[in-house]
Amino acid sequence: QIGEKIKKLSKTAGLTQEQVADYLDVSTPAVNKWEKGNTYPDISLLPAIARLLKLDMNELIFYFVEELDRKRRLV
Repeated sequence: QIGEKIKKLSKTAGLTQEQVADYLDVSTPAVNKWEKGNTYPDISLLPAIARLLKLDMNELIFYFVEELDRKRRLV
């Protein structure tokens, strides 16, 4: 869910995966993996992601924790 949120808000802001990656100083494949739900952004990146996507930090953390909880229940 956090990956979907990043993808949706990036698209709304007109940002490419490359632009998101450059802003966050990560690789474009890393952003692609987040958006596909294959991996998660490092928690230390959440403040920068929130700023970039103009998203409330609490909302972003909610998506992050919710996704981790969901994955943990599946294991």
